[in-house]
Amino acid sequence: MLKTSKSITLSGQSYISGTQVANYSANINSDSGSSNINSSVINQDIYDANKKEVRQDLADFTTAVYEVEDQMDSETTTTDSTKAAE
Repeated sequence: MLKTSKSITLSGQSYISGTQVANYSANINSDSGSSNINSSVINQDIYDANKKEVRQDLADFTTAVYEVEDQMDSETTTTDSTKAAE
C-alpha cells in the first residue's frame, strides 16, 4: 500500500557583509503539522564576531516557519469545516 504525504521545505541563509555565515532549513509536514528546523554555521569566525545579527536571522527564519505552520493550520481548519458542512 502506498501512502504519500505533502511537506513544505523552507531554506534561508545569513549573510554578513556579503559573506554567508549560516544556513537554515525547515521541513513542515502538512499531514501531521510537525516541523523540524535546522541551522548550521558556515563561517565560525564571522559568526563569533556577529552573533547578535546571525541569531536575529535565525529568529526571523523561525518566525517565517511559524507563519507557514499557522497558514497550513488555517487551511486545514477551513477544509475540515467545508467537509463537515457537506
